[in-house]
Amino acid sequence: MRLPGTRWFWSTPAVLSVVAICLVPSRLEADWTYEYQEDFSTDKAEETDNYFHSLFWPQGAYPPPEPYLYYQDAGPQRELGFGGHHDEPASLSYCFPIGSARPDRAVSGSLRIAVRKPSGAAASGYLLYRFSPDGFRWSSARELGPGTNDIWIESVRGTCYITFLGIGVLIDDLNVDLYEYSATIHVPGDAGTIQRAIDSARSGDVVEVAPDTYTGSENWDIDFRGKSITVRSTAGPAQTIIDLGGSGHRGFYFHTGEGPDSVLRGFTIKDGRIPGSEIPSDNVSWNSSPSHPIGGGIYCEFSSPSIVDCVVSRCAAEVGGGIGCVYSDPTIIDCTIEQCRAGGGGAAESGGYGAGIGVIRDSNATMINCLIEDNTGYHDSLGGGVYCWQGEVFLAGCTVASNGASGDITGGGIYCGGSDSEVALRNCIISENTAEKGGGVFIGSAPGSSSDGIREYASIVNCTIANNNLPGSKSATGGGIHSVSSNIAVRNSIVWYNDGEAILLHNPSSSSPVRYSDVEWGYAGQGNIDKNPRFVSVAAGDYHLQSRLGRYDPRSGVWVKDNYHSLCVDAGDPQDPVGAEPLTNGKCINMGAYGGTAEASKGNDAYIWHVDGAGGNDFLNEGLSRFDAFKTIQTAVDAAEDGDVVMVWPGTYSEAVWLRSKSITIQSADTAAVVTAPSPAYFAFDFYGAETSNCVVRNFIITRCEEGAVYCNGASPTLANLTITGNVFGIVAEGGANPDIVNCILWNNGNNEDDDFYHCRSVRYSCVAQMDVVTPDSGNFSEEPLFADPDNEDYHLMSIYGRYDPDSETWVYVDSDTSRCIDAGDPDMGPGREQWPHGSAINLGAYGGTPFASLSSSSW
Repeated sequence: MRLPGTRWFWSTPAVLSVVAICLVPSRLEADWTYEYQEDFSTDKAEETDNYFHSLFWPQGAYPPPEPYLYYQDAGPQRELGFGGHHDEPASLSYCFPIGSARPDRAVSGSLRIAVRKPSGAAASGYLLYRFSPDGFRWSSARELGPGTNDIWIESVRGTCYITFLGIGVLIDDLNVDLYEYSATIHVPGDAGTIQRAIDSARSGDVVEVAPDTYTGSENWDIDFRGKSITVRSTAGPAQTIIDLGGSGHRGFYFHTGEGPDSVLRGFTIKDGRIPGSEIPSDNVSWNSSPSHPIGGGIYCEFSSPSIVDCVVSRCAAEVGGGIGCVYSDPTIIDCTIEQCRAGGGGAAESGGYGAGIGVIRDSNATMINCLIEDNTGYHDSLGGGVYCWQGEVFLAGCTVASNGASGDITGGGIYCGGSDSEVALRNCIISENTAEKGGGVFIGSAPGSSSDGIREYASIVNCTIANNNLPGSKSATGGGIHSVSSNIAVRNSIVWYNDGEAILLHNPSSSSPVRYSDVEWGYAGQGNIDKNPRFVSVAAGDYHLQSRLGRYDPRSGVWVKDNYHSLCVDAGDPQDPVGAEPLTNGKCINMGAYGGTAEASKGNDAYIWHVDGAGGNDFLNEGLSRFDAFKTIQTAVDAAEDGDVVMVWPGTYSEAVWLRSKSITIQSADTAAVVTAPSPAYFAFDFYGAETSNCVVRNFIITRCEEGAVYCNGASPTLANLTITGNVFGIVAEGGANPDIVNCILWNNGNNEDDDFYHCRSVRYSCVAQMDVVTPDSGNFSEEPLFADPDNEDYHLMSIYGRYDPDSETWVYVDSDTSRCIDAGDPDMGPGREQWPHGSAINLGAYGGTPFASLSSSSW
């Protein structure tokens, strides 16, 4: 089982470089092309084409308390805008090609995008991009300037991930062109063997191998000879097989400084057997030689090739039964290493190291979306699946399963030891491995191993380590993770159903090595829990988390809902990004291998319910989408749950809305909607009992209510940026209610001194007709608000700097005076989405904080 479509943002400096593809356009022709165009005239960026994105928000609405994206409709064309929150940028990410168009070869090409800043926008606006060729390793952020920008993109895997991060900018005209290049040499058409084709190739060539089983001289021990070329099959590993027949040969030998642009793709390499058991000790200099019993299928020595979509099966060697690495930094993507063996290759019948892959002598291997399964050591072995000694290994999206040994072994799934060794695991599943110590993972020098005392480093983030076995004594032994005097950090992981201790750390470097993880029998540390993770099916090896809100079913490829809900959903480190987790999520990454990926089980998140008057639907039903619109505000409130948002589109709504003790936000989605209570005497909004400041009503005009605008009985909601005028009463509070009233205008309500407020005291930064009933030192004042045309219900504020005219739908500059309500709101809230020029504080009234707020001098 592999993890498709995964991304990672934690910094791993040793593996952050982008894999390049060396192409020579003058000699190569494209045999596959892909084009993508997006002018943002439709909603496909939000609904279908994106990889992940920030919250999409209506253009005219007060901004949400998080980064957001919005469509800018002004001008001759539609653009996509980026709105930040507290200096945190909004994000939009794509994975090209989109959908099923992904090729099985390397691709390269360009992305073009137009960037501009809104007229008069603050100079601090910016747009950055980050690129990844595989969804795990990301480039550093680079800035895109105003105008048209061209970005070169390429991927040996065939997928190009790009993330845009911005605040205060607009983008348009996104165009992507990708190519894969045709072969220049064919086997057997142009060359009878694979080696002959490589020998005749020049840098940048593509050698393409037809489906067949290849054996014998010049199809064994294949040598790239240091060339920057691609050797690929036409039909994939199932039909293109290098059969070594157990004859003492390996499939490929990289040893002449090959780099990432030396690409091997789409082969099965099976039955390689390299005899011998003698490995030079660490204090002996290394002499390059194919006779070293390392790498039964592929041997990388002083080289760093890219190995993609290959299967290494039934191979054997003393170190790295499947793949062996010495002073090498290979990148291994979408590969399977299975049924390989380490040890037992000499007269002494030695133990063996790394039956799947062995990494030694300053090597730095990167493995992405690989399956390392059913590999076996001999006896007294180290690392059934992966062995790392004085090197570095980065595994992302990998499954390491059912590895062990015919005799004793330390580190059934993964072993990391030796001075300055490092292992980093991201979004991996380590399951059903067997060992005497460290059934899943062992970090530290095993007894009898030499080390200079420098501690090993291990980072295990968003991994699932489950069902690993200890066949011997289970006391004082870690079945999931066993670490000895190492610098280890475990985060956002699930360690469950393992023999012995789930996690056993002897003398860890950190006082808090395990955080925000679900550990069976518990483990002290911030955010840790001890709760059944509720995997979908342990027997079937499906470690997705059950969710009542939806989880991915890999068998059917669809999302399903469960009767139970895992407590590991939304339970990871709140400082870590949620990554590609689909909506809905609780703005907190999941624990386990799928946390932060496109297959993360869904959690609790705010829905946005829309209300658009006559065009809406009055009926609640099981299949209602949150993108559908209701006819009435009340129906949306009935559908909403705590944390949801009800967006009310322009119009006049005659309703008496009862909030039903819910902590939700109700706000205008564009220019302020008008709410008036129906006859006989009602209030437009009624709060009873349980509503707190987390319940918010914002950016409405409330007028012509025979009883009053807002009634609170024992409730204390937040009432923000309301224009309340022409009602019998403004806001009434009884039964201990204490609503937080901020940035509002209450004018011309009733005829008595307490008609604006009745028993309301928490009034801040508001314009009120009766100052004697509010606290005078809280930013309140009583001064004519200077509505533009109140007789015709135009409650925009007059301004000599300009105000929006709803009749002409343009900005007009006809006023001879400026309302004191402009820039008079709570200074801690900022101007929201008010257009430039504006002051440092939000306007009062229904249009405050929105693009329809009246303008002011920026120097105020």
